[in-house]
Amino acid sequence: MNKLLSAGLIRLKKSKVFLVLTLFMLVFGLYMPIGSYMDMKRYHFIHVLDDTFFSQIMLIGIVIAIFCSLFVGTEYSDGTIRNKLIVGHSRISIYISNLILCTVAGVALSLTYMITCACVGIPLLGFFQIDVKTAAMLILFSIIISITYTSLFTLAAMLIHNKAILATVSIIAAFLMMFAAGYLNSSLSQPEMRSDFIMNESGAIMESKLVPNEFYPTGTKRKIYEFLMEFLPSGQSILVLYGEIPFVRTFCYDCLILASTAGIGLYVFSKKDIK
Repeated sequence: MNKLLSAGLIRLKKSKVFLVLTLFMLVFGLYMPIGSYMDMKRYHFIHVLDDTFFSQIMLIGIVIAIFCSLFVGTEYSDGTIRNKLIVGHSRISIYISNLILCTVAGVALSLTYMITCACVGIPLLGFFQIDVKTAAMLILFSIIISITYTSLFTLAAMLIHNKAILATVSIIAAFLMMFAAGYLNSSLSQPEMRSDFIMNESGAIMESKLVPNEFYPTGTKRKIYEFLMEFLPSGQSILVLYGEIPFVRTFCYDCLILASTAGIGLYVFSKKDIK
């Protein structure tokens, strides 16, 4: 295991994919606070660090999907995994070492944005408006969400040996989770009642009394939406942006995802035919 991790870290340092994605997160971390500051000067909007600091969390799933699919996928295309098995490494150690390496990379990418944003944003926008304890918890959960994404896409990367198919599936899955979270958030944000507009005889539009909103989810449907919003890492990302994430419950969900993906991955990979 130690040899696999040592070799993997050296490969990670030399990885062009990791370098490009790190530069992207670095530039993104510069752009968000500077852009907010320029808006303040140009349009007299009020921006605070809270508005930009957690913005990366909506993109980190896509970034990690790209990294895992290319970093691990290359091991299949180059025959590295087969060579590791030939020299005597167990399948369990190979899977766990890749999971650790991808986790390290995912956390590093997330921290790259946050550190850059803090270094530039604090002088320009000031410190957090939320209290320090809440800010620390949201930062911690941003990292946990990155780890959860990593476990999901490492699972896909270790089970799909075709790099092109892997990259396509992983990136599409990341986008689908993001769109699903957006839909869930939009549905849950609907008001229970809405104003109905009618046109009178003179053609003027008038507002009538409040009527039930047909787009407002109720009962079991609402409970399912709320569960998915808290369970999906993309949904958790939106909750972090709002600062309204239920820490204990979502942490339990993340632990469940980590344990289940690792268990499934280890079991299937141990049975997989490595060509």
